[in-house]
Amino acid sequence: MHSQFLIIPILLAAGALQAQNQPAQLPDDLRALVQQANTNYPVLKQQQQQIQANELRVDIARTSMKPNVSGTATYQYLNPVAKATLPIDGVDRTLQFQPNHNVNANLGIGQTIYDWGRTNAAVRQATDNVQVLRRGQEITQQTLAYQVAAAYYGVGFLQRSLAVQDSVIRTASANVRLLATRLQNGDALQYDVLTQQVRVKVAQNRKIEIQNQLERQLATLTYLTGNPNPDISRAVEQFTLEAMSGRTPTQIFALANDSQATLAGNKDVQLAQDRVRQAETDLLVNNLAGRPSLSFSGSAGFRNGYLPEINTPKFNIAAGVSLNVPIYSGKRYQLQNQAAQLNLNASQYAVENANAQVRQSIAQLNADIRSNQTRLANLETQVEQSQKALQIANARLRNGVITNVELQSAETGVEEAELGRLNFQYQLMLNQLELKRLLGESLF
Repeated sequence: MHSQFLIIPILLAAGALQAQNQPAQLPDDLRALVQQANTNYPVLKQQQQQIQANELRVDIARTSMKPNVSGTATYQYLNPVAKATLPIDGVDRTLQFQPNHNVNANLGIGQTIYDWGRTNAAVRQATDNVQVLRRGQEITQQTLAYQVAAAYYGVGFLQRSLAVQDSVIRTASANVRLLATRLQNGDALQYDVLTQQVRVKVAQNRKIEIQNQLERQLATLTYLTGNPNPDISRAVEQFTLEAMSGRTPTQIFALANDSQATLAGNKDVQLAQDRVRQAETDLLVNNLAGRPSLSFSGSAGFRNGYLPEINTPKFNIAAGVSLNVPIYSGKRYQLQNQAAQLNLNASQYAVENANAQVRQSIAQLNADIRSNQTRLANLETQVEQSQKALQIANARLRNGVITNVELQSAETGVEEAELGRLNFQYQLMLNQLELKRLLGESLF
């Protein structure tokens, strides 16, 4: 019976895993729960807002090559101003070369003509940032889908465990009544009755513990889906003998030297590759940072200060081009390039590490699958043997030729075998989900 409690921590640990495809067709209620999670999960909403913000930054980067138009109006009072007294037609006259009240209103335009690829690199950099965020959202969706599936199947597993535990309670309660009758007839001891009564209480406490774990799983589903009453009506059906026998057996993934293309579907590997491209773009941006830029500027408007009527505003235009060539920046560009190259190298090593981790995870998962399949096969035989042994023990109990200890041993053997088989069936289901997650397959 103690093995029953070992299943609960396994279930809780499994809830932290991630999943993709299900061994059989997804039940409709599980499919609906995953869709609700994708709609309501706050982290996904947060990531979507971040993606939209960075998509706008792509558009912002493109505006660097577009014209900038601005309107300007200024007023300035100056005193003193330049004046000169000159003889004009025999008369000394004072000429003022600048007005005291200076006004200027114009419409200006400026545009970068050529920047040697810096704008294109900035657009690419912003696009790479969006791709990294999208990949992160895909990983969150994948994680969320598996957490929902694991919680859903955990509910079914616990509901099935409750049914087994109810069977234990019924059997123990029947034994209490039988032994109480035998005690009245003088064929049993008070010790036997008390022992069975204790066994009933222990089984009831274990049922309470399983019920508590079931409520915790339902709370997890509510958190993930945002639904206070998630539909889990078909969860327990996934652990019936018919459902388990109808599932495709979990297959071990053969790791080979040429399996790199298959492993490339892993979301973590794809994220690492996206970060390599992001680092390559960062290096390109830094390489172009010290390049020249050629730009055009022009303006048209009205201002005063033109001789001889310096106070009268007159229409004026101005246009020109400018070439800005960085010459010396204290090795700043060189140091930035070195830092970007080191970051690129680190990102490339991260891809190697991600691939190695996937291969390690699959190898460990293959070991778990082989172990669980072997133990499940052994437990199938053990279940049949224990059930036969219990039938014999019950017949001997009715004939009064068995001790209470022998009966408890037979009952415990059936319980442990049933729960053990259920546990390894559940573990194989999680193994297949995890394998499909590692290979990057879709849940639907």
